[in-house]
Amino acid sequence: MNRGSLHEAAEGAASLILDGHLDGWVEGAIFPREMAFFLASCEVEGVECVIESGRQDGYSTAILADWASRTGRRVVSIDLETDRARAESCRARLSRWSEADLVRGSAYTEFGRKAAEHRAERTAFIVDGPKGWPAISMICGALHDNVALLSLHNLAEGFDTRAFFEDIGGPEIFYEWALPDPPPAWQELEAREKAQLSAQGAARSLELSSLGVLRLDDARRARLRSLRGSQFGLHQPEIVRGFYKAGAYGPATKLYGLSYRLLGR
Repeated sequence: MNRGSLHEAAEGAASLILDGHLDGWVEGAIFPREMAFFLASCEVEGVECVIESGRQDGYSTAILADWASRTGRRVVSIDLETDRARAESCRARLSRWSEADLVRGSAYTEFGRKAAEHRAERTAFIVDGPKGWPAISMICGALHDNVALLSLHNLAEGFDTRAFFEDIGGPEIFYEWALPDPPPAWQELEAREKAQLSAQGAARSLELSSLGVLRLDDARRARLRSLRGSQFGLHQPEIVRGFYKAGAYGPATKLYGLSYRLLGR
């Protein structure tokens, strides 16, 4: 890893979030520093397009869209939008950024579709819904050679999914390890994040991040493509990939539902 490049990129990403994005945080959203780490990693990898799954109130989407508007990138954000009032409020919040393509639908359907549509661009994935192994099989099914990094939220300590990601990318998939000597803007963001989110009663620890950011090379990409195991139930990554490759995005979604009903996973 080029730590010098990441260090510089982290300064810029932290500055962007300090410029108006702290107040918008709501419980359940990705933490500000986690988003800064994701953006810094995107900068290091030269990412042109971010595909996000799980929008909710649009906190992370607003940060991504602002970054895209400043840098000439693009963002695709997918969400079921089951709560109409919440979805309308979120869309109103994001309406100022034309760079964000807000997609309504199942991630299991739309993630593979959008990944295929953006194969000509260097792409990053960030997933905050679905969770766990279903999210991983979805990511692996949509993994093309243009995908430079992928990120998954809620990789809490003690979870097998966290151990899996650390086994591939090492502890540096989390910012605590990747940025042992953070730049000044990052330090300011840390202090302000802790003060504000503590005042808001953040439910999870502000000392440990749970957004893993895995930068990909050929070996890591090949390992992800070869995944299989009982933890995936019926949605084995190679099967999901086959559905996506055939353009059968709707049937892929049904596969996840069937797996849950029959196997509970």
